[in-house]
Amino acid sequence: LFRSQSPVAWRRNFRLTTVGDANITTVENYVAKQLAHHKMAAELSQQKLADAAWEDSQVKLAEPIYSSHGQYVLGLHLVLVHAERWNCASPSFLKKTRDGILATAKKYGCRVSRLSILADHVHATFQFHYDWAPGEIAIACMNNVAYCHDMLPLWTNSFYVGTIGSYDMNAVRS
Repeated sequence: LFRSQSPVAWRRNFRLTTVGDANITTVENYVAKQLAHHKMAAELSQQKLADAAWEDSQVKLAEPIYSSHGQYVLGLHLVLVHAERWNCASPSFLKKTRDGILATAKKYGCRVSRLSILADHVHATFQFHYDWAPGEIAIACMNNVAYCHDMLPLWTNSFYVGTIGSYDMNAVRS
């Protein structure tokens, strides 16, 4: 469509960047502080949650993914909540949840930069592939983690997923 109207102005190489209400740095700091924000009464439980957390310093959400036609800077913030805010701090349960999310990310060509697994919910930040819609990634994580837990009806029937990028919506408004 663009080529027929402006054959010279539109080229195949482009850059696609996600934005959100908050930028990458703000969201990653928010996810990193979740454990302190949701303190457990027992120090042992708090340590179990800390042990289940994930951070990959090699994943830079602001760095582009390259294809033959463009650059993609695509970031997600995902929040999944246990049904009825059910709580669990069992190390094996937390590990299955973490491993299920990491395996799903790999399967969908995503890279997880941060993962905070709390007793009743999960926060994650992803770099995702342009072939997948954010909602598809969220549902895949929910399904695959439930599968890891022997099809336990673990999650609420909803989720939060928001795009994040180097710029927030204020930059777009300006």
